[in-house]
Amino acid sequence: MALVFGPENGAISEKLVYEAAREAPAKSYSHLYVIGFAIQPNARNLVEACEAAVGIPATYVQATPDLMMGDLLKNMRSSRIFSVCGLPEIKIHKAKPTDKGEPLMYQVELLGLDVFDPVIMETDHRTGDDVPAWFLDTDYNGLCFHVSQAFFPRTSAWDKRKRALQGTHEESVWDHLAGTKSAPFEAGKHGQGAVKVIDDRGNELLVVKSLAS
Repeated sequence: MALVFGPENGAISEKLVYEAAREAPAKSYSHLYVIGFAIQPNARNLVEACEAAVGIPATYVQATPDLMMGDLLKNMRSSRIFSVCGLPEIKIHKAKPTDKGEPLMYQVELLGLDVFDPVIMETDHRTGDDVPAWFLDTDYNGLCFHVSQAFFPRTSAWDKRKRALQGTHEESVWDHLAGTKSAPFEAGKHGQGAVKVIDDRGNELLVVKSLAS
């Protein structure tokens, strides 16, 4: 197997994946593992389609940020410094305008996420309402993720907030913050939305979709 490591301070680029995938078969490697702290969306897409596009299967392996801390953390046999991550599964809903002149509105729904457990070597599918947090960028420019909407489905924090406010809140607000479907929004100039999911290990998993598709 071939290993390629991403930069220490930055995300793995599409160019890095492509060059490694071109070189690996030439040296008789049968599988490419791409390891890094973060990966650009187009690079992740290439990893998924690497066998069809370049001729060698590839897997992205997420490295935990704990590695950046050196000896500051206690090293334990149970520590998981690498993990295989799945991409979030989302669906884009289009709401046609009811009146002429109104813009087309979109909503993004988080359907779920595949999580690999290295202890039992199995993949577990989590539904959208069983993730710690997910964020939406309604006009992703391909470079910087801007949080337009934030959601925290699996948390008991909302119950504590409700008790603290003593009934002075609207239930619909909390239902939305703990939900899996975004508020309606218009398409921006870049014409694509991005969803970033935070899994149980703190990994940031990003998927980008064109709103026109």
